[in-house]
Amino acid sequence: MALNAAEVLKEMDIGASSADHGELVCVRPCKVVELQFTLTGEVAGGTSVAPIVYFKKRPTPLSATNESTVGALTIPDATAIGKTVYKPVTPVAFAVGDSMELSHVIGTGTPTGMGVYSFICEEDPEVPGNNSDMILSV
Repeated sequence: MALNAAEVLKEMDIGASSADHGELVCVRPCKVVELQFTLTGEVAGGTSVAPIVYFKKRPTPLSATNESTVGALTIPDATAIGKTVYKPVTPVAFAVGDSMELSHVIGTGTPTGMGVYSFICEEDPEVPGNNSDMILSV
């Protein structure tokens, strides 16, 4: 995946107001099989309702039209720095040009927590000629 407004290993403040954190654009056909969030700068805590980190597939980068949720991670209270919350998902195919939008919804109470999002992909053996979003240069 390549950069498009989001940053690789960007720290997300899940104790701050709900927010979109950008998108990563797919540059190789793949299937997303697992979602992850690793606490880095601050312990997750202070919540009566935990914050949720969302991973959404967008067929057109920077457009919510026809987006679908790949999955969501609920970040439990007292998750320590260095711990990773993860969730296997039913494989979701991403074609070249699709993007992964990353966002979170703040919990309730006095939430804290800072960490980085990640996801695991398996390469998809699809060829560029079968992707309608790819155009062969002459």
